Amino acid sequence: MKKTVIFFSMIIIFAVSTFAHIPTFLGPDDFVNGAYLVRDIDLSQIFYYILSEGERIVITFEGSIGMQFHMLFGVPKENEGMESTKDFRPELTVYDPDRNAYESFVLESIEPEIMYEFFGDTHSYLYVRHDSTLTKDGLYSIEIEATDPGRVWITFGLKEKFTASQIASIPKWIREIREFHYLTGLAKWEMYGLGIAGILSAASILLIFL
Repeated sequence: MKKTVIFFSMIIIFAVSTFAHIPTFLGPDDFVNGAYLVRDIDLSQIFYYILSEGERIVITFEGSIGMQFHMLFGVPKENEGMESTKDFRPELTVYDPDRNAYESFVLESIEPEIMYEFFGDTHSYLYVRHDSTLTKDGLYSIEIEATDPGRVWITFGLKEKFTASQIASIPKWIREIREFHYLTGLAKWEMYGLGIAGILSAASILLIFL
């Protein structure tokens, strides 16, 4: 049994290192003060949000000259039997501390790539893959606006850092991530891990009685 626990723990650690993004599920209450502040733009993290019709949200972060700005932006891919989500293309604009448009992404003209994410065993339409070096100190803002309702996610940073409590939250995160992507049940790596763990447990029991 001890070997089984160690093995499954190794599977979880591998999943963490493969995924590398700390997830946060935002809701309307996170924007009651006008904007949501990302406190460490270097930290590898992902934010999920469900936009309502005609809604605009603002995400801000403190930047400094020479800081690397890494961002991905995408939309969960439809599940089997659903209408395609590929046509959901909100407006995405990054503003510098002087409120000048630092980068504006015209999603209507972008052909997305299909991105597979191992941790949640999900697929998305990836519209933006952005890397740049910031040229000003101050508060940057990212505005996301959509005419129609839909789901979006946005990631920042490349620095991987997970706490023990966050690792313990992995099963809950997977359920929420898969639900956000219109999916249910276990991720493939969970099923394989549990299956192998079950085999090891059964083998251990047999050895006891042999």
